[in-house]
Amino acid sequence: MRKTFLFIFLLFLVSSVFSYSSTKALNGEKIQKAFDKNKEVIVVYRTNTKDGLPKKYIENIIPKEKFNISNDNRIKNTIKYTQKNKLDILSEIYTPSGDLVVKTEIKLKKEILFNDIEKLVQEIKDNEASNQSDILNNKFSENFEENVKSFISYSYYDGGSLSSKTEYDFERKNITMITYSEGKILSESMAKYKGSIQDENMDIDFYENLSKTYTKMKVKKVENGQEVRTFYPNGKLKSVGVYKDNILNGLYKEYDESGKIIKEVKNDSFIGE
Repeated sequence: MRKTFLFIFLLFLVSSVFSYSSTKALNGEKIQKAFDKNKEVIVVYRTNTKDGLPKKYIENIIPKEKFNISNDNRIKNTIKYTQKNKLDILSEIYTPSGDLVVKTEIKLKKEILFNDIEKLVQEIKDNEASNQSDILNNKFSENFEENVKSFISYSYYDGGSLSSKTEYDFERKNITMITYSEGKILSESMAKYKGSIQDENMDIDFYENLSKTYTKMKVKKVENGQEVRTFYPNGKLKSVGVYKDNILNGLYKEYDESGKIIKEVKNDSFIGE
């Protein structure tokens, strides 16, 4: 239920941002000055009473009202941006009822404008991982990696408890993810990679700490998606398959340590085992 809500919420957020990105009501220079002065900007998406479409507002500029995201049923979502210093940015996304759903701490490589910070936050949300496999298939633009040194993203269950913590360190080429249930660690994973997330060609050492498992992977961009190969500790091929948007897109094969095929799946349909 939580993952479904988050997925729908993020889809709405993407469409809202892009549908209103060309609006002339918000002056970029005015927003930048407010961010530099207040070290904080609150962006609210409200449903317009005339056409029913989400409109973007800056709370400490337009309209001038107290920040209260739970007293207006036209509010769809709210994003609060806080500038801790020139290179440390905090973004917080709230549901219409005022519950925190995602919090992200970003460390920048260089000082950038607020408009560019919004784009970086949007890209992180587009790549929000819901499980360990997702973190290995996320795609970040070249511009993103040019500006972001690292980030930590926290997601929350409806009741406010922590659901997951995901960290990307682009300089050290480390990815970690911890998932939680009822305040306790459910799983903990870490990936070290060589290559580039941006061009989708990577050699990955993937560790699942709770089960003490280790998997060596090779990810390669191909015409119809990403080819993912996994290997046994002795270096022999364990599995190979092509995925698109984290969904099998073609044939998946799994081998035993002698090289014999033990499973074949085509687009989630078993054809041999």
